[in-house]
Amino acid sequence: MGSLQALQDRFHRPLAYSLKVALGDTGEALAKAVSAVCQSGARVGELALASLEADRTVVYDLRVFAANDQQMAQVRQDVQAAGAKVLGVLDLAMESHRGGSCEMRSRTPIRSNTDLRIVYTPGVARVCKAIQADPSLAREYTGVANKVAIATNGTAILGLGDIGCLAGLPVMEGKSAIFWEFVKLSAEPVLIDTHDADEFISIMEKLAVGFGAVQIEDVAAPACFKITRELDKRLKIPVMHDDQHGTATIVTAGLLSALRKTGRKIGDLSCAISGAGAAGTAITELLQLAGIGDVVLVDRAGLIYRGRQENMNAEKVALAERTNRDNIQGDLAAAMRGRDLFIGVSQPNIVSQEMVRSMAKSPIVFALANPISEISIADAYEAGAAIAADGRMMNNALAYPGIFRGAMDAAAEDITVPMMMAAADALAGRVSGDDLLPEMMDPATHQGVAAAVRAVADGSK
Repeated sequence: MGSLQALQDRFHRPLAYSLKVALGDTGEALAKAVSAVCQSGARVGELALASLEADRTVVYDLRVFAANDQQMAQVRQDVQAAGAKVLGVLDLAMESHRGGSCEMRSRTPIRSNTDLRIVYTPGVARVCKAIQADPSLAREYTGVANKVAIATNGTAILGLGDIGCLAGLPVMEGKSAIFWEFVKLSAEPVLIDTHDADEFISIMEKLAVGFGAVQIEDVAAPACFKITRELDKRLKIPVMHDDQHGTATIVTAGLLSALRKTGRKIGDLSCAISGAGAAGTAITELLQLAGIGDVVLVDRAGLIYRGRQENMNAEKVALAERTNRDNIQGDLAAAMRGRDLFIGVSQPNIVSQEMVRSMAKSPIVFALANPISEISIADAYEAGAAIAADGRMMNNALAYPGIFRGAMDAAAEDITVPMMMAAADALAGRVSGDDLLPEMMDPATHQGVAAAVRAVADGSK
């Protein structure tokens, strides 16, 4: 995606390491070491001179991208065989989370006892009394208006499944880092160690007084639907489930961009969605509101249709009532046949080139399963897709920071469908060149989303 495309994506090697090597002080020694890395199947992204030793040994730090741990072990072996001494190997993902990837810091310097008495006792009592007399002052005199709770029970962590909220904490801390980096929102992970939706709701409801918004994160369906709806109903602050609403927003943004590139109209499209969980359900709702009238969904048991008994729950029964216009039955291949748009939020490698060829001419294919797509972008294009994208290209982090920033700046009580559509329009409107979505590392991307969401929120008051 533009000049800031991740090297992991460019090299198709997802793991990053730092390799420290000691070499003789000749250019030939360094060239041999770099060549050994590449011959092992890995790639060198950066190299830097670390130190010059008294015995004329030169120490370099190489950033190496590998497909897996086994390949990195081979790199180490081959580099040593090429005459280098390997001093150490660091897994950069593990190192980035050592000690936690986020922390709370004071915004008020305390350099003297006078400072201490101003920021804490006795001075702080004046602030407490003011808020007691007028609770709305908490938005001005505490961090509540700028603080998001990232609430999870760890039941649907990335592609790892139900690994528990403690094992999922690095994901929540990573989200916190994204919030601060892109929109300067202070986000705090809230781990709610329960599989009971009612208990989750009750706990978060009581904790919510200390936050200006709640992001439900990595909670499995169907509990996530009840949790999000009930908290949204009970709390007078924005509540959003990223796997539902964040994903739906980014998919809609990508679709709007694709339609502009292909000259199509959204009302003319028919759509097949693989995955009927949190993401698939929310995508369906937003796309239908945007104007797509013919949507079908597929889960592990096949097409969802009115009257189906297998693998159904209340959410899927409701989906059956508002999708699958012709009530067709069958598998994923049947669902895709003749469709203009495919959206995958399900499992890797379940879509074949033949399935893509069976779709309408020049279809749009969004295969978003992570970390491996339902079909690769290259295979989708080879099968005739006009536009193809995967989960790396359509990252939720393009949408949710700005959505929360805009909603919280407007003191909105909830995040509405018009806000999500405004965010999608803002993202699609910032696309340049051949890109499908704007550059995530560009601050203007998030500022644009926040401004669009705030305008809608302010206008609805």
